Amino acid sequence: MSRKRLTYIPVLAGALMLLVSAPGARADSGFVAPLGEIPLTNPLVTGARAAGMGFVSMAVADDATAITSNPAAMARLHRVELSGGFRRSMLAIEGEMAGSPFTTDLTGTDFASFRFAYPFPTFRGSLVFGLSAERIYDFSDDRLAAYEDAITWEENPGEDPWTDVWASEEDYIAGGGITALSTACALDASPNISLGVTVSYLTGDYSKDWFWDIYDDHDVSDRYTDVHIAEQYRADISGWRWTLGGLFYVMEGLSVGVAMDTPTTLILDGTSRSYTELVATDPDSTTISDWSVLFSDKIKVPFAFRGGVAYAPLDFIVVGVDFNYSDWTQMDYAGRITETEPGEGGLQRRALYDEKLGYGVGTEVTIPSWPLRVRAGYVHRPIAYNGLEVLSDRSYFTVGGGVLIDTVLAVDIAWIKAAYERADSDYAYEESIDESALIVEATYRF
Repeated sequence: MSRKRLTYIPVLAGALMLLVSAPGARADSGFVAPLGEIPLTNPLVTGARAAGMGFVSMAVADDATAITSNPAAMARLHRVELSGGFRRSMLAIEGEMAGSPFTTDLTGTDFASFRFAYPFPTFRGSLVFGLSAERIYDFSDDRLAAYEDAITWEENPGEDPWTDVWASEEDYIAGGGITALSTACALDASPNISLGVTVSYLTGDYSKDWFWDIYDDHDVSDRYTDVHIAEQYRADISGWRWTLGGLFYVMEGLSVGVAMDTPTTLILDGTSRSYTELVATDPDSTTISDWSVLFSDKIKVPFAFRGGVAYAPLDFIVVGVDFNYSDWTQMDYAGRITETEPGEGGLQRRALYDEKLGYGVGTEVTIPSWPLRVRAGYVHRPIAYNGLEVLSDRSYFTVGGGVLIDTVLAVDIAWIKAAYERADSDYAYEESIDESALIVEATYRF
């Protein structure tokens, strides 16, 4: 199976060619991580209230978190607001590659958001401006696996050939993320319609380190002892995105929200390095290849459409449903992202991303006579990348709560948890991923 890499440089292929060209070497690469997947199809949710309610915000939001979800909902603000929060993420990965198990646990605490909203005094309706900085993508990943049968080595080709295996270790580490620096404006176009727009500058970085160390643990070769391959990738990321939103008050207690993110072109400027060392028993015969290049890549992320409904049957209960849709087949990286596979009449081209419709449902209950709100929700956010077979799709369960302190300070907390499983028969690869996060936010209203 061919895979579209986030970097356009075929470093792994080149490294393997060096192995194949060595005397008697024949290599079949290990493959721990799904490197072909571009990690831009699952943005983070930063608002603690929305996160606790199953990522529901389109028609529910009544604070500055609306800046990047549905800017029209900012028109509900009547007081100056300042808010910020942190996110603690936990990722547990376990699986098997070519019969060798691997496990990884990742934890990290990061700045999640900072927001400011200012409602201008008006004779009627509402006019609100907002600013925010929100971390919308996290690229952290870390996997390590060891294989006993990763390399088949033929010492004397064409003479008296015999084969045996070398052991190997494969290590994959990724990091970085993207932050959206946004400015927004919302107003009441009529008593029952609010409109809003957000302009976001996206900035961040991405790093990837891939190491493949191969060892002659079984004394197969008389000429070589081990092989070391490293691929390192560093990039700065930038781009612009527009978000248009609308909020419609249908009847008492019932509202509908819609929003659209315009296509976004992300520019990646950075360096890529490839290192290969073929260690010989005779030090003078050891060979090293080490080269680096500068590059500038572009990835175009397609339209995103969102909608939601909020209903308050009683003063202390809110129920919400949100939907989101993107046609990820239109994601462009030097062309549409595809692979070729055998089919009737010859090779066929197949998109590596699918269009996806996700949804979330949630509720919030205000405890009577207490400055306390509790929340719960469920989210189905299907995986867009189909380069791996999805055995169980991504779903989140969420809980949360908020407390109002002295009428001006609100503290909100949310816990989200997801799990999914994927596999690839071509590489005898399986993975099971458990994702969880704790989001804490504080909001002060003047």
